[in-house]
Amino acid sequence: MKSIVVPVDFTEGSGNAARYAADMAASINAELHLVHVLEIPAGSGVTPLPDSVLDELRDRGLNSLRLLADELSKRTNGKVSVATDQETGQPESRFEDFCQWKKPLLVVRGPSHTGRFPANQLPFPLLVVPALTRYHPVHRILLTFDREDVNPGMHVPVKYLQLLGDLFQARFDILHVATREEKISTLVFDDWKKGLDQQVSGLHIIQADSVDQGIRDYLCFHAADWLVVFPKKNGLFHLHSSLSQKIVLHCPVPVMNLHK
Repeated sequence: MKSIVVPVDFTEGSGNAARYAADMAASINAELHLVHVLEIPAGSGVTPLPDSVLDELRDRGLNSLRLLADELSKRTNGKVSVATDQETGQPESRFEDFCQWKKPLLVVRGPSHTGRFPANQLPFPLLVVPALTRYHPVHRILLTFDREDVNPGMHVPVKYLQLLGDLFQARFDILHVATREEKISTLVFDDWKKGLDQQVSGLHIIQADSVDQGIRDYLCFHAADWLVVFPKKNGLFHLHSSLSQKIVLHCPVPVMNLHK
């Protein structure tokens, strides 16, 4: 069965992402996994924390997970299987280990998740949900590319995009934001468009001073339910770059990071 994984840190943004993911899971008949990684704080000096303190932290985390799972089960009228898991250790490695075991369809988180995990390296699609955003049916997905994607041809995970299109009965728009000096021919998109066959609605090439500004300008006048970017090492959409942070933090719709 398809699964959606949500890293949980019990902040407002984390809770909103979990609710968004639960509603999505109900719409596509997927199971939901809430994962909290308990990072044990270091005690003063070389003295470890007392066992009683560790037990209290674990109990508090498990109780909070149960409460959230109950809320989401009621929210979906019991249609979604909600599982909980609390890991202990380094958030980056523990969360990645969990995802490697579960192999989720999608990881969903809020824009300011405090728990650290390798979002830019995690080999699974990551959807970042803006604060207060509620789930609604996903009918139009915007795929956006930078010049590095365009020049060699777009070797992107077409099969996964096809799966998304089928699951949500969604169509894709392709957006390329060109700089003022950049000249792009639509011919470079032809082979890539054939991979999605009839699922592509349109191709849009616009010019702007920055990719971030171009995306925001586009979304002011065109409808989109999700924005998909393709982060890569040293590329424009590398998750820790200032550009990608701007897109994730300022985009009015959920942003999916989909690795090649």
